[in-house]
Amino acid sequence: MLHAVGWIGAFTALFAATMACVQADIKRVLAYSTVSQLGYMMAAIGAGFASAGFLHLLTHGVFKALLFLGAGAIIHAVGSNDIFAMGGLARRMPQTFVVFLIGTLSLTGIPFFAGFFSKEEILGATWAGGLTMPFAMLVLAAFLTAFYMFRVVFIAFFGAPVAAAAGAPAHGAHGAHDAAHAHDAPATMTVVLWVLGLLALAIGIGFARSYPESEFVAPGWITPLAIGVAVGGIALATAVYPLRWISPEWLARRLSVLGEAAHERFWLDDFFALVYRIGILGLSRIVGWIDRYIVDGILNVLSAWTLTAGDRLRRIQSGQAQDYIYGVALGVLLLMVWMRWPR
Repeated sequence: MLHAVGWIGAFTALFAATMACVQADIKRVLAYSTVSQLGYMMAAIGAGFASAGFLHLLTHGVFKALLFLGAGAIIHAVGSNDIFAMGGLARRMPQTFVVFLIGTLSLTGIPFFAGFFSKEEILGATWAGGLTMPFAMLVLAAFLTAFYMFRVVFIAFFGAPVAAAAGAPAHGAHGAHDAAHAHDAPATMTVVLWVLGLLALAIGIGFARSYPESEFVAPGWITPLAIGVAVGGIALATAVYPLRWISPEWLARRLSVLGEAAHERFWLDDFFALVYRIGILGLSRIVGWIDRYIVDGILNVLSAWTLTAGDRLRRIQSGQAQDYIYGVALGVLLLMVWMRWPR
């Protein structure tokens, strides 16, 4: 049963990471990322090492809070959730860029940041627990995590300014043109960001200096593998977006089927709608028919019998005293016969 939990967790981590790769809404990217990291935690629990999942729950709470609050500061300044409407923010919002980058490096799993050790612990736990295929799925999810997070960083902080981005959609209250005048949030917002950023660094450095003992023995190649897939995801995002060695359009064409599936959320909404129409509505029709024609029918028959029997029994109430005396006498006679009947 626990292994089933591990498989479901690993699939969730990979599935949500794939969805995050094609989102334009910065909050949706982080939301799918949260689902993916929850899958990591469940995979560790399924492997039989719940402590690794709890450790990642702690570190993830720190850097994901930092990322969500950082995204809120960006949306507050730009007036849009769309990452393509946020070009050039590294220059206009340097403090937000630094703390958001700290959160991104933590989530990506770069050494000396909060998420590296907890994510490596989960990879080691799934391998030690014998979940080879879920382990491979988590490794691929880690690669995609690095890719989609640095995709956000490169587009939002180093992309073309909004004024030069043709047709950049805006979903905020102020409009996309506010990105050209964006600036760091006031101290009431940035202080919290810096506290969380420094905490993410402190956790990473603290683990580096005194790494806690694990419940399992992981092979030595887990660490370079975890670093390698994170660096590989960052390298791919770098090649696609700032350097444009790989055209995003070319990559989208090569992955058009996967991209369309991710945009459509792998048609899960259609699947659930089908299940609802065929399964739930079909079952409700069957239950309704049973209730209407069987349950109500039985009750109607019983009530009709009760009314008929009542009508017939009502006839013995004639109002004549002699009839009641005859009835009592008959009852006494039947009791005497029953008492005398041999047993």
